Amino acid sequence: MKKLLLLLLTIGLLQGCTSGTDSPSTPTEQQKPPVAAEPETPASEPSATTQPPTTPEKPPTEQPAQQETVYTNDIFRNVTVKKTAQDTFEIKGQASVFEAVLNYVVEDGHNELTQGSVQATTAAPDWGDFTHTLKVKKAEPNSTLTLILFETSMKDGSRRMELIIPLPE
Repeated sequence: MKKLLLLLLTIGLLQGCTSGTDSPSTPTEQQKPPVAAEPETPASEPSATTQPPTTPEKPPTEQPAQQETVYTNDIFRNVTVKKTAQDTFEIKGQASVFEAVLNYVVEDGHNELTQGSVQATTAAPDWGDFTHTLKVKKAEPNSTLTLILFETSMKDGSRRMELIIPLPE
């Protein structure tokens, strides 16, 4: 039991070093330069820059298309969203959720446009991979779509550990 606790603490510390945030529901950008608007990220950003060296090696014309934002919190990590077609998005990442079920909602700031669940490859406490293709159409042309990933509480059905991700235009 002590070894398991030590392992979980080590994983949490390592994840904390790379996430660059104290808030579990705030997305982190691991492959973009530090943003001056977030004073908390520069202290942790150097450890997160150990992954991005592949980005500068690409030709400058490919960087905007290949550069993806990676989102993380306590139960989701390495989550990326890529627009694959009109109104279609591909979501990939890892989750450590109860019975390997993660839930999602897409909203436009006023209405929930779609919702569902995705099965990860492994349940908590392990990290399971997941991939999901999401088709959602905007209700209003000028609205911004937001994806919210979460785990449903088995105790009361509430949303746990929401990860909020703006969908690419």
